[in-house]
Amino acid sequence: MNDASKRRKDKIKEEIKEFNEYKHTICCDGHYSENDSILYVIMAGPNDSPYVGGTFKINVKFPPKFPSENPIFTFVTPICHINIKDGTICLDSINNYNPETSITDVLTQIFMMLTSPNEDSPLNLEYYKIYRDDLDEYFRIAREMTRQNAKI
Repeated sequence: MNDASKRRKDKIKEEIKEFNEYKHTICCDGHYSENDSILYVIMAGPNDSPYVGGTFKINVKFPPKFPSENPIFTFVTPICHINIKDGTICLDSINNYNPETSITDVLTQIFMMLTSPNEDSPLNLEYYKIYRDDLDEYFRIAREMTRQNAKI
């Protein structure tokens, strides 16, 4: 095993260890698949959000050149959210990822984003228009999508 491979493997081990230590604080569970280099995360919808009661799948893919190459966070469960579109998550800590940022830090920010969307950088413009024009309707759609897709 070369130095880069060892660094990658050690960093992933460190990330998974931290995730397992703190996952309960962000209402998560999950497991790491070494074959896929993916951390499969299940996140519970926050109590003070339209996603309460739902469980959402998020994949964290460790690319071959991790940690010098950013991990890829994908929201697998369909969700009504202004900062998520087709699984892509618009979040500063993902867009400006650096090796000092931990996977657990990013998952914490995703959890917080579910209660406090970032109106300054909407990714899903369809949902953003509803959010901006009729917040009650946005919450209704979010609750309904949660019920349909997130196994309440």
